Amino acid sequence: MIRAMGLRGAVAVNVITMMGAGPLVTIPLVVAAQHGSASLLPWVVGACIAICDGLVYAELASLWPRSGGTYAYLRGAFGAQSAGRWLAFLFAWQFAVFAPLTLATGYIGFAQYAAYVVPTVAAREAQSAVALVVGVLTIVMLYRRIAVVARTALVLGVVAVATIALVAIAGIAHPLVAGAQPLATGLATTSLAGLGAALVVTLYDYAGYNDVCALGDELLAPTRTIPRAIVCSIGIVAVLYAALSLGVLHAVSAKELAATTFVASLVLERAYGVVVAHAATVAILAVIFASTYGLLLASARIVFAAAADGVFFATFAHLDARGAFPDRALVLVGLLALPFVFFPLDQVIAWLQASIVLVQGLLQVVALTAVRARGVRAPFRTPLYPLPGILAAAGWIFIFVSSGTNAMFFAGALLVVGTIVFGIVARRARWWPFATPSVA
Repeated sequence: MIRAMGLRGAVAVNVITMMGAGPLVTIPLVVAAQHGSASLLPWVVGACIAICDGLVYAELASLWPRSGGTYAYLRGAFGAQSAGRWLAFLFAWQFAVFAPLTLATGYIGFAQYAAYVVPTVAAREAQSAVALVVGVLTIVMLYRRIAVVARTALVLGVVAVATIALVAIAGIAHPLVAGAQPLATGLATTSLAGLGAALVVTLYDYAGYNDVCALGDELLAPTRTIPRAIVCSIGIVAVLYAALSLGVLHAVSAKELAATTFVASLVLERAYGVVVAHAATVAILAVIFASTYGLLLASARIVFAAAADGVFFATFAHLDARGAFPDRALVLVGLLALPFVFFPLDQVIAWLQASIVLVQGLLQVVALTAVRARGVRAPFRTPLYPLPGILAAAGWIFIFVSSGTNAMFFAGALLVVGTIVFGIVARRARWWPFATPSVA
């Protein structure tokens, strides 16, 4: 692979992946989870969990600054020829489902907002067709060299930040509408169950701060770039999310939120009129597309890294002859996302959030603990260790329980099947725990 992406490109990739469809389509879900409460608490708590988890990522990434992200960290922390091989396989296995689910939410969000500009797209069949087209377009746009991808990501990142800021300012400047709840009321009426259900959504909105970890082999000075990109991107997005949520909840009542799927366009229409709202919605569509662009970019690298190490199917360890990018892994993840566009958005979010907790969320904290216990000193050290890891783990457990019985069963079944598949492959290949002991 070619090292051609610096700090600006890395921050841009994280930002566009995090923002995208995110709160533009999920703010109504957050309000519904809190039974109409306008509280900003889920966004603040979500940012705290994200930064704690992000610091864990940053330290592990500074030790293993290679493509693959969590896959590489589990493999390195628990042993490439022992339990680390099994855990790395499980991560690659669940990621092959998690990444398509996340991509599908972006495609669904794009189709929902497209209906504001083209009302005929409002029909369910039409939205599914639009989502499918966007999915194919994302693959085509990423089928090129990393230097070109980095420049495109930077442009999309600027558009994303500017668009979210515009919506936030429009909402905050709008007079308080009838039915909008004061912030104090929202904070006072938030329940633990409501907060948990809302966090399932807001953590989905923050997802993407770890995308840069998957690009280690294509980054300039990755041991410095990755930690800085994680912290900077979470800070930028957290401020924008808080402002966006406050603006939307100021200009749109809870009842109206429950009845619309393009809340950002509604805010812009009330502030600047229909013409400006239509023009700005085109920019919103670019923001949503940007998130799928950044996610598919990183996801393909994770699948490629696992295949290149012999832990995942070898055919996906292939690089394009001219562009030196993982072409087959890119197409695999991109195509797997397409069937999920036919499911409801909230169900897809619950599935994907539950699916990442057990391996990517919790085991990664355990991995850092194991590394620290061995006395390994990483180039980047997590401040206030072990507090960030403890808080991240507690947050992930809370989110897992709050995701619902169906989502928890889905996540558990995914790992059980993955373990069975690993056992079959490991027995045939004589991997751990079936490896033949070496003779001295």
